[in-house]
Amino acid sequence: MNTPPGLLGAALLFWGWQTGLVLFAALMALLLEGSRAVAWRWDLSRSDFNRVSDLCTLAFLGMAVYVFATSAATPAVIGILQWNPLTLFPLVAAQAYSVAGKVDVGALFLLRRGKGAEERGRPRRTIDLSYAYGALCILSASAANSRSPWFYVGMCLLSAWGLWSGRSRTCSPLVWGSLVLVIGGMGYGGHLALHQLQQALEDAIAADSDPSRNDTAIGQIGALKLSDRIVLRVEPTADARASLLLREASYNIYNASAWFAIDSGFSAVPPEADGTTWTLQGWTGLSKRIRVAVPLKRGKGMLAMPTGTLRIEGLPVLEMKRNRLGAVKVAEGPGLITYTAWFRPSGSPAGPPHEADVKVPKSEAPVISRIAAELGLASHSPREALRTVAAFFQQNFRYSTFLGARKPPLAPLEDFFLRSRSGHCEYFATATVLLLRAAGIPARYATGYSVQEFSRFENMYIVRARHAHAWAQAYIDGIWQDFDTTPAVWVTIEQQAASWWEPLSDLWSWGAFRFQQWRWSAREGGVTPHLGWLLVPLIAILVWKLRARKRVARVGTEHTPVQLVRTFPGEDSAFYLIEERLTELGYVRYPWEPLARWMQRIEAMPQGLVSTDSLHALVSLHYRYRFDPRGISAAEHEALTSNVQAWLAHHQTRTGGHPHA
Repeated sequence: MNTPPGLLGAALLFWGWQTGLVLFAALMALLLEGSRAVAWRWDLSRSDFNRVSDLCTLAFLGMAVYVFATSAATPAVIGILQWNPLTLFPLVAAQAYSVAGKVDVGALFLLRRGKGAEERGRPRRTIDLSYAYGALCILSASAANSRSPWFYVGMCLLSAWGLWSGRSRTCSPLVWGSLVLVIGGMGYGGHLALHQLQQALEDAIAADSDPSRNDTAIGQIGALKLSDRIVLRVEPTADARASLLLREASYNIYNASAWFAIDSGFSAVPPEADGTTWTLQGWTGLSKRIRVAVPLKRGKGMLAMPTGTLRIEGLPVLEMKRNRLGAVKVAEGPGLITYTAWFRPSGSPAGPPHEADVKVPKSEAPVISRIAAELGLASHSPREALRTVAAFFQQNFRYSTFLGARKPPLAPLEDFFLRSRSGHCEYFATATVLLLRAAGIPARYATGYSVQEFSRFENMYIVRARHAHAWAQAYIDGIWQDFDTTPAVWVTIEQQAASWWEPLSDLWSWGAFRFQQWRWSAREGGVTPHLGWLLVPLIAILVWKLRARKRVARVGTEHTPVQLVRTFPGEDSAFYLIEERLTELGYVRYPWEPLARWMQRIEAMPQGLVSTDSLHALVSLHYRYRFDPRGISAAEHEALTSNVQAWLAHHQTRTGGHPHA
């Protein structure tokens, strides 16, 4: 390995620290750095390296299949990146304990495993994986996303350690170290600024349509049809019951058949120490609880929970935000979340009334004022007003999802109050909110789901898309309370609209749900943390086979002298003989100095001892042989060798004082 002693081991330990795979990292670091202490090496052939590489490929593919089967696409890619140092370790270890100390390129690329190079008389290309593997360890450590400044510190220290040996000797260590500190500080500040810019752009572009706006079907003609698809499940507990309302969002402004949430910006909710418990309001411990299972699309979504929810437990997400109206959204979570919501049945004290909570739109004010006057709401106490409004809708209105084939001449709400007196939940909720406001009671429009169907097959409450519901929230005695005036018959009507294939789709949904449960629970525990141990027997078998074939060579013994041969193109160039002769004559080349610049420096020296007239052409030919993928022809190679020999013969007898370069 051409890395500084200890660097690769430190990179592995850093990776293990960040990803939680400390035991694996410690063993791997011990094996790799231990290769510097032992005196023996394996004389591995190209086919041996190919077999080790194939083992790494199989391990990588097996891991990829498992991770993609148990994670969504983005977490799967991140998981694979975290495990990469482990899957590639056998190949790096084979290099560390091999005689050559490098890996044939054919082991990495199948197309390079042919014999074309040998047939052309050129050596096979090899590569040292040490630095690349160290960089991979740092990259894989970043996939853990620890979001700690210590990661950046560790990355900078490892990078500086690796660059130290290749620094220019003309630069003092103090200046070099200062530059590294300045660059590291600028990089850290830049990444913080970039993160803040990303958040600002996301906040500016993000379409928070659910919590800030709700377009209703008020005024639309025809039948309102919703899907039988199951959107969430509620486990049967003592506090879970039919008719329980799970709210996703609340709104306070109504205009043109749409509800909006104003002055409702989201603020972050910090988790507790365990990372899965979130306190939304004052927690007293005296409350009821339900357990909800719901899928997240791309790891984010709105939480459905009872009004008055105080605390959420067992929610494995990285981010939670809440607005003043009580809507809660989460991000960076798994594909399926199952959480416990602790709630106060009496309601929620959060979010005191705003002036928008008592505002009636001018377009709806005439009909709302008329109905409120007919009911005498102004003379009632808040609770009497609630009873009056509830009785008004129950006795005089009916539930319907069919709104006629023609648009009525009146405005939608006016037609609902004065002519049709039928509609779906959005009509009842909107009308109720505006009537309560006319009575001086702060009210909001809420949307979410109604828990009403129990599945004996699943032994759970299932909530379908057609169970989506809207209702009012009234601010009474300092608490926001749910107030649903939609006739209870809506449950039966929606059930009658179920499709004949609903049992089959439910069976499919149940199977998918169970698979998702296994998929995401495996991510939290299961066998995933132990996948690395599966490589141990495979590596042991490979080592045993290599040893059984007697390919072990002892470095420094009289039986198997080790000769490391240069194998990459151009390293056998005859021009290196000129470089050695110039060094003997005192023209020392700096480690960082290109050959062309070296020649110019020699020419600029007074009383030079050598002739550089022919060296420029030789340098050009040497560069082509060394770096051009096409190489040089046989004739050019012969010309390079003969001209070098001629130059050496001419300068073999040149003597004189050695200049100091």
